[in-house]
Amino acid sequence: MSSAYYALFHLLTSETAKNWKRPAERATLERMFNHDPMGKVCTAKRDELREFFKSKPPENKETECKRHLKVITEAFADMLQKRHTADYDKTQKWTRVEVWERIDAVKEAFTSWKAIRDHHEAQNFLVTLLLKERR
Repeated sequence: MSSAYYALFHLLTSETAKNWKRPAERATLERMFNHDPMGKVCTAKRDELREFFKSKPPENKETECKRHLKVITEAFADMLQKRHTADYDKTQKWTRVEVWERIDAVKEAFTSWKAIRDHHEAQNFLVTLLLKERR
């Protein structure tokens, strides 16, 4: 579970860092990401997209991008929770099928990212992953 989660985490952080003009500082930028705030952003975006799709919007490029973002945010929010459980709850036992289902969800998120990586909305989403709650 942890490896699948971290693969998705690093996909998103490295894709964000690629937008940084100076390659030498990209690794430093990647270390600025925090798991819990990213999880909150993904959960909020997932919920927003679930509501959006309840209205049965017409299919177009924007809707297709949102559908892929939904796949990514659902996978990230779910895998963050699963990774936490796998790493800290030693009473939790995972079946092989459960693990493979989660790995498949992460693979699907990778495929979705590849499909939308150049879309404006996808790039905006990456920036939000650096946001922290303000009080």
